[in-house]
Amino acid sequence: TDQAIAALSAEATGCMKELNTATVEYCKTRKQFGVPIGKFQVLQHRMVDMFMAYEQSVSMTYMVTLKLEEDDAERTKAAAGAKVQIGKAGRFVGQQAVQLHGGMGMTDELNVGHYFKRLTMIDTQFGNVDYQLKRYSEAA
Repeated sequence: TDQAIAALSAEATGCMKELNTATVEYCKTRKQFGVPIGKFQVLQHRMVDMFMAYEQSVSMTYMVTLKLEEDDAERTKAAAGAKVQIGKAGRFVGQQAVQLHGGMGMTDELNVGHYFKRLTMIDTQFGNVDYQLKRYSEAA
């Protein structure tokens, strides 16, 4: 299952990257009060937080992939740690993308809702965040 977690981690980071890209592009073009909403500092901070969550997930994906050939305890800790990070980050990035897109975020017109749903499913596959935290603590 650790190999499958590594593969799902890569898929999840791809979903998060697409959500980040779509959200930044949308915020550059959507205007409110005559200016693009991407000019509002509070929304810029949220997009930076989304990007940081994505980058941390990329790092965890690299780590779990590199640890696949290690002993069982090391591999298990890496897989569980990656699953926890990606589960939390996926939920955060997905929720922020939907919220920043407004009602459009969940329509079939945009891929944002699809990616958020996929990230939610990835979180449940092979154990959610709580399960993986327990798995990590038992492997330590």
